Amino acid sequence: KEPHTYQLRAYIYQARDLFSADPSGLSDPYARVVFSRQSQRTKVLNETLCPTWDQTLVFEEVEFYGNPSMLAESPPIVVVELFDYDTVGSDFLGRAIATPIVKLGGEHQMAKLNWHPITRGGEPAGELLGAFELYLNEGAELPFMPPTRQDVYQVPSGIRPVMQLTRIEVLTWGVRHMKKFQLAAVNSPSIEIECGGVVLSTIKIKNAKKNPNFETSSMLFDVFLPVEELYTPPLNIRLLDHRSFGVKPLVGTHMIKSLQEYRRDPVAMVQTIREKMLESGFGDTDYSLDMDFAEPQEAQAQHQPQNTSSSGEDGEFKEDVDWWSKYYSSCGNEQLGRVYREKGYENMVVFEEELENYFDMFTDLAQSFPLFHGKRHEDEDLDEDKAVGYFKGTFRVYPLPADGSDPPPRMLKNVPCNQLVEVLVRVYIVKAFELQPQDPNGLSDPYLALKLGRFKVKDRENYVPKNLSPTFGKMFELDGTLPLESELRVQIFDYDLLSGDDLIGETKIDLENRFLSARRGVCGLPKRYYIAGPYKWRDAELPRQILEKWCATQALPPPVWRGNSQVYVNGKTCCLRDYETRGQVHKDWGPPEERLALYTLLDLGLVPEHIETRTLYNPLRPEIPQGKIQMFVDIFPKTATIPPPINITPRAPQDLELRVIVYNVQDVVLSDTSFTGEKMSDIYVKGWLKGQDKKQKTDVHYRSLNGEGNFNWRFIFPFKYLPAEEVMVIKKKEHFFSIDKHEEKHPVTFAVQIWDNDIFTPDDFLGLLELNLNFMPKANKFAKSVSLDDLPDNEKGKPVPMVSLFDQKNVKGWWPCYEEGGPDQPRELTGKIEMELEILSKEDSEAKPAGKGQEEPNENPHLDPPNRPATSFLWFTSPWKSLRYIIWNNYKWYIIGGLILILIIAMIGLFIYSAPGALSEKLIAKI
Repeated sequence: KEPHTYQLRAYIYQARDLFSADPSGLSDPYARVVFSRQSQRTKVLNETLCPTWDQTLVFEEVEFYGNPSMLAESPPIVVVELFDYDTVGSDFLGRAIATPIVKLGGEHQMAKLNWHPITRGGEPAGELLGAFELYLNEGAELPFMPPTRQDVYQVPSGIRPVMQLTRIEVLTWGVRHMKKFQLAAVNSPSIEIECGGVVLSTIKIKNAKKNPNFETSSMLFDVFLPVEELYTPPLNIRLLDHRSFGVKPLVGTHMIKSLQEYRRDPVAMVQTIREKMLESGFGDTDYSLDMDFAEPQEAQAQHQPQNTSSSGEDGEFKEDVDWWSKYYSSCGNEQLGRVYREKGYENMVVFEEELENYFDMFTDLAQSFPLFHGKRHEDEDLDEDKAVGYFKGTFRVYPLPADGSDPPPRMLKNVPCNQLVEVLVRVYIVKAFELQPQDPNGLSDPYLALKLGRFKVKDRENYVPKNLSPTFGKMFELDGTLPLESELRVQIFDYDLLSGDDLIGETKIDLENRFLSARRGVCGLPKRYYIAGPYKWRDAELPRQILEKWCATQALPPPVWRGNSQVYVNGKTCCLRDYETRGQVHKDWGPPEERLALYTLLDLGLVPEHIETRTLYNPLRPEIPQGKIQMFVDIFPKTATIPPPINITPRAPQDLELRVIVYNVQDVVLSDTSFTGEKMSDIYVKGWLKGQDKKQKTDVHYRSLNGEGNFNWRFIFPFKYLPAEEVMVIKKKEHFFSIDKHEEKHPVTFAVQIWDNDIFTPDDFLGLLELNLNFMPKANKFAKSVSLDDLPDNEKGKPVPMVSLFDQKNVKGWWPCYEEGGPDQPRELTGKIEMELEILSKEDSEAKPAGKGQEEPNENPHLDPPNRPATSFLWFTSPWKSLRYIIWNNYKWYIIGGLILILIIAMIGLFIYSAPGALSEKLIAKI
């Protein structure tokens, strides 16, 4: 049969993100449309990767066999090939496949432009915006041909996007991290911004090494853009370097596919705020957004109180709250943050990741756009490590009035000055944890190192020995100039004595983004405004000044105040009573308007007072975390009045001395039996602070027959104490060959034991008592009232009054001693001990000297020798006492009876011996 004749209209509007085929980093693209046995090409556009052809290609007399309805169900494909035009030959850029809309007659539906993917060797190579219509041309009336321009058919108005006059404001802040190009440094760059065929060029930077910012930071241009975001052409950023002899090579480019992120509507925003103000009863005001950007001002002197002392102390050895109290409370440590919470202070925020992850990388004012150069092939990844540099800036896109009325106020006018700024950077390093071990013993000796531009700090002499979770508590002050020195690098090294130190890990912080951001990453805002006390306001600006500056940078009307307890900001009314619901005003709080401004700032999402947790990485293993570090950074311009730094030095322990006087013991279990059959014990008392190796013991009370022992013996234990944490700090070497001492923390627990002294066998344990000096049971005045129920963990669960030796300073009385039973056996009361415990500071101990035991100086108080019974002695050192008090006392009647018996026996023996002689003599005399 005869073929059917068709007409194809290919609407080729634009393409984006094409490959760069020329050494300049751009291409001269044109499109060739292939359909059936015909092909046509568009015009060539020079030096672009996002061409807009706006061209219609008409294919006449296209013949196809078969039923037209079947062709409409399965239309033939249209192949669009893109090439880079060169004088000799052309480089292939990619291919797109499309399907036309088949119209057999009577259809009124217009074709719609769509993005068609471009591939090259199976890899993505860009996108083509076009549409295709296939008409049956057999006598039916076809639509009019599209309008022409320079003898080229354009895309007809029914298909081409609806255009709208749009303003694009450009924040051209500067360039960053520029690499060498063509073996030469990029010293005089300029930027070209192109969108919709309109090009905006900046003034070149004179010397990027001295100042990489542009002289003019805010520019704008008007361009007709499609109303629908789908058809919006990409925005292209091109960086040129101005070199000698007028040479301006293209260094790098960046393409923004969608402008949706940067679209704003300033007219609607101002109108909405005005309507909300009327609803809130603040009245209408003619607002002007042309406000000067305020420089940092000094804190007003009238806000300083006359009396800045903090709340009183609980005791001589009880410290008031400090920064570490706030840290522990914010971390959820119930024990170490208890006092802080009881005083009613507020916690800060502890971020579990880098701070910028919670605030959109602080790119609300300026973003960093990576610039790429050179021929890109399908096997190349768009990796920022391959970027030749970065353009720092942002955009604001909004429509202009269609009726030609005055345009809305500019949105990027009230931006900070982009000149060089000298700043003081305070880096607070709190602690690190989960560090990777670097030494053979599975530990590390970490220390800190910081780098900001050409300034380097190494804290090598203060390394922390044998620790994978060190507490640093360090503050470093660094001078810098933004943006020349904007990257802060915090490193942790492992200290080695003989070899080179090993890098454990590092983290990098962009200080410029924090400094420029309206989120105020320069200094976190606390939850309360204190003008005195341990948490005094530490920013260079007052809250009200910060609020006014924030409104200016966000192109918002300034705050409207009603007295000092109500303010209208950003379409919201804030009242002081909504934040201070308790109705009580702390004596260290500042004026109400400053407090309300602070609460409003926190509601607006500004950076709160915080600690950020940053992950450490090693360049040798860039994808493996090497640990984490907790820290925060404050940035102050040197033109402002810089407040004093926070003291985060780890708490230094106090030198204290525990004096224990052991007076007496009673009802001690008699564990020995003498050869005379008596129950007895040779009692002595041993005491020590748990965690310390040094133990002290009394002399021996020998031959206690009734369980009593008298000593009048003094123990002296010096120790280091952290009042805020209520722990004892001990520094000791791990073994004899260790170079460094490691630090341990233990509860201040005094342990006392009663023992039976044996000479030829091991001593017998008789009883134990452990007293936590911060929370110990109250002593009894009399020994007869002492029982196991006086211990806090008694079996009956009876509440026991508890005291703190650090509060009372001196405690004297009787306590029970016990011996733990077996698994199913209860405790056994094995004795009672009378002691006096006293805590002294180093100064007091020097003013009141005392010797151990009964040694000199035997003062404070003076201890008399114990009044022990005469039966208390060691038997083999006192033979006469042994005869008197052991043998005679127990066997005197036996001895007397024996002597009498011996005397009687002797008399009988003498009688028997002398009687025969006497009788014989008497008989002889009679004879």
